[in-house]
Amino acid sequence: MHVSGLDGVLWALGIVGEVLLIGILFFRGLQRIFPIFTAYLFWVLISDPILLFVGYNPHNKLTYTQVYFVFSVVQFFLELSVLIEIGANVLRPAKGSLPKTGLMVLAGFILVIGIVGFFFATHLNAATLTHPRTTFVADCTMAILRLATFLVIAALAQVLGLGWKNHVLQLASGLAFYAAVTLIVELAHSNLRGGPDYASQFYALDRLRVAGYLCSLSYWCFAFVRKEAPRKEFSPQMAQLLVSISGSAKRHSVAARSVNAK
Repeated sequence: MHVSGLDGVLWALGIVGEVLLIGILFFRGLQRIFPIFTAYLFWVLISDPILLFVGYNPHNKLTYTQVYFVFSVVQFFLELSVLIEIGANVLRPAKGSLPKTGLMVLAGFILVIGIVGFFFATHLNAATLTHPRTTFVADCTMAILRLATFLVIAALAQVLGLGWKNHVLQLASGLAFYAAVTLIVELAHSNLRGGPDYASQFYALDRLRVAGYLCSLSYWCFAFVRKEAPRKEFSPQMAQLLVSISGSAKRHSVAARSVNAK
């Protein structure tokens, strides 16, 4: 692992930003609304110093790779859970109108996007020198998931009663920005070719990703410290759609029970 003075500065800024954001979440009581996102921040706050400590020793390259892979798996599932949490918060006002399987449908929708993103990432991936293929595919898949979640919520913001000062949309916006930067960095990584400047180019691009993350942290701190704008009611079209979905689910449930009874 390559560690420079600039890397140390970026790491320190990330620690400060994460601690500040966690403090704001608890000060505003938002940890009760976004418990998984709060847990994700704690995980990053703890895991990053461990990775830095393990990777600082140049003789522990294999150990660092193994630890990094395990930590990446945990972080991937935490990030996936954050997306589900965002979807659940978006649909929370309609909880009474939605069938019990509503969140399962939402999770299935995210899963489909994830599968599409996975195959897209594997298709884009070129053979890289030091960047593990599994990490590339996982990072690209999660970036695509974040972008897709934001685009769906942003496209339906009006009918869902969400304004740009809503904390759910602000959380999704920050994730989408970081996702866009990550996707650009990973695609650039995958197209690097061997040469004397490979390492410097690789780490310069990686610092760009960290800078994107710091921008998202700054945005979240600015957004969450402010009072959230009241959420509007669902539009008549959205309310009718939810009623239709609920009625359809109930009819299918009754039909299924009738078939089983026979």
